[in-house]
Amino acid sequence: MKKNVFTTFQAADICSTSDSSIKRYIKSGMLKAYRTPGGHYRIVKNELFTFMKENNIPIPVREILRKKILIVDDDEQVRESTAKYLRINVRNYDVATSEDGFDAGIMIAQYMPNIIILDLIMPRMDGFSVCEKIKRNPLIKNIKILVLTGYASDKNVKRAYECGADKVLAKPIEKEELLNEINSLI
Repeated sequence: MKKNVFTTFQAADICSTSDSSIKRYIKSGMLKAYRTPGGHYRIVKNELFTFMKENNIPIPVREILRKKILIVDDDEQVRESTAKYLRINVRNYDVATSEDGFDAGIMIAQYMPNIIILDLIMPRMDGFSVCEKIKRNPLIKNIKILVLTGYASDKNVKRAYECGADKVLAKPIEKEELLNEINSLI
């Protein structure tokens, strides 16, 4: 698993600047970060890259080549077949899976995916709640959400978009179509 959260020293190395400059950017509000219980700053990868783009700082190629996909579905067959297809047929993607919305919350913080393929109807925490939590959190709100559901009623589709889904598709779906949708979102 690649690094998704950086210390100020690591961020400084990626930006080719000093640790004190990174801390100054954080304190001024230019760079979003959070503090650990010990008081140290940590910068989420997506926030660092947004800061770099906004300030015309080149992002090293090694940092941007691979995209990350998190598949969240309680149906093991759907989850694993989709993950297997993406792992075999797509080179520049890392793929992780989660079986429900609650576990997905933990995975998102650790894995920091570019896109989440999300089922709506799941135990413990449904896809609607996952969408809302992601879109309300400023550190992860830019993660794309592709809902893939077997319950694509007009009501569910409308609610998914209201909760923050970027795209909603009905199951079953051809794997090539799914890949096209992933590529169009990221």
